[in-house]
Amino acid sequence: MPSRTERRLNMDALSAFHNLDFTYPRVFNKHDANTMAAANNYLINGTHLACYLSHLHVYKQMIEDNIETALILEDDVDMELDLMHRHTHIMQQVYERYGRDWDMLYLGHCTWDRNEPTRPTAHNVSLYEAEYPVCMHAYVVTRDCARRLAVVLEERLTSVGRDIDMVLAVGVQFGVSVVLGTSPPYIVQIGRRELVSDLTLLEDGDTAQSLTQSTLFHLNMRSTDPRTLPAYMVF
Repeated sequence: MPSRTERRLNMDALSAFHNLDFTYPRVFNKHDANTMAAANNYLINGTHLACYLSHLHVYKQMIEDNIETALILEDDVDMELDLMHRHTHIMQQVYERYGRDWDMLYLGHCTWDRNEPTRPTAHNVSLYEAEYPVCMHAYVVTRDCARRLAVVLEERLTSVGRDIDMVLAVGVQFGVSVVLGTSPPYIVQIGRRELVSDLTLLEDGDTAQSLTQSTLFHLNMRSTDPRTLPAYMVF
């Protein structure tokens, strides 16, 4: 979001360090969201709808531009210093086990998944089939999946009225998509203590998660070394 300059500085630093070419799509603020909610009888509004619409816009853009796969990041993330090594290892596992028969890959998630390896090690990232993925701060989505999501999510706005990650997680449980996860996650949220959230209060629980070697801490752009943080969100 243009008003959150500290977040853009972080994302630009991550892009430069890891040689990633980011595109910054349109985002919706709570005022946009409330106007659209009132006009369309949506069952959610405010910042939660703004987040929902921003992800939905990316899916539609993927379809329009015929993008085969996209890594979608929210602007409050940090990454492992050896991101490329970990991601190369994961993608080798993805194509060896699934070929192109998968829909989403969560590189970051904020809660433990029951299908996740019980003893992940900090340096050896593993792939698993997610049962109930939560949080949308770092994931890969395929074009075919984006096409389905664009239809489903539009309908859910007037029939369900839940946050986007909850809608997608329920879809996974019902076998709508083949969704994979990484353990441990190598892209995490910075957390509400260091970076104030537009969606929720610190009293609702901090979203900060651990990293073995934080890119932003390495670049002197974080005050807390994430090695001291819990692996998953503290409620």
